Amino acid sequence: MSRGRPLAGALWPGVLLCMIAAVMAFTLSFNALRAVGIASGITPRLAWMFPLTIDTVILFGTWAAFRFRARGAVGTWYAWVLLVVFAAASWSGNFLHAEPVPVGQMVLSRPIASLFSSVPSLSLLLTTHMLVLIAVRRGEERERASAAERVSLAAVTLNDAPSPRAQITTTDSGASTDDYAAIEALTEGEANADPKASDGFDAWVEAQQRAGVRPTGRMVVEAGFAGSEATGRRWLRDLRARTTKSEEVRP
Repeated sequence: MSRGRPLAGALWPGVLLCMIAAVMAFTLSFNALRAVGIASGITPRLAWMFPLTIDTVILFGTWAAFRFRARGAVGTWYAWVLLVVFAAASWSGNFLHAEPVPVGQMVLSRPIASLFSSVPSLSLLLTTHMLVLIAVRRGEERERASAAERVSLAAVTLNDAPSPRAQITTTDSGASTDDYAAIEALTEGEANADPKASDGFDAWVEAQQRAGVRPTGRMVVEAGFAGSEATGRRWLRDLRARTTKSEEVRP
C-alpha cells in the first residue's frame, strides 16, 4: 500500500486540472443549452433545468458505462446508448447556439462559429470520461495491492510452517516413495496456492457446492472476497483448475 500513495499524490494535479476543465465546460454548455431551451419554447424561468437534463445525464452515463464494465454487469450497452444520445444532444445544442459576432477585424462564418461553440460539450464529455478512467484505474490498483499483501502474508505463513517431508521423516521412517511423491505434490500446491484460500474462499466455494449452489462472480463479490464480478469469475476458474490438478496428482 505504501507504493500506491506516491502514485495517488502524483495524480492529483492532473485530476484537479481535469475537474476545473470539466466545470468550465459544463458552465459554457449550460449557457448555450439554456438559450436553446428558451428558443425551443421553454419558459425562461424554468429554462435552467433544460441543460441539466442533458449534461448531467452525460456525467451519469459516463460513470455508469465504465462502472458497469468494471463490475462485469449486464446492460452495459444501455449506459453507452444513454451516453451517446445525450452527448449528441448536447453537441447539437451548442452547435445551434452559435451566432457569429464581429470582434475587431475578425469575423467568423456561421459554420466556423458553430464548430467552436460546440467545443465545450465535447470537452465536458472527454474530461468526465478521463476522470472515470482514473477512478477505475485507482480501484484496480488498490485491488492488486490488496492481493499482493495477501500473497505476501501467505508466503510468510508457508515459510514459517514446518516442512511436510520433515514431519513424515521424523514421525514415519517407513514412508514409501509414493508417500513422498504425494507430499511433494502437496508442497508444490501450497507454494503455488492462491492466497484467497487463506481468507476462506476455497471453504466457502465448497460449502456452496455441498448446498447444491453453483457459485458465480456476483456471489463472490457479495460474499466480500472480490471487488468485481470479473475478478470473482477468474478466482472460480483458478480454483477449478487447482482442484482438477490436485485430482490428477492424487493416486
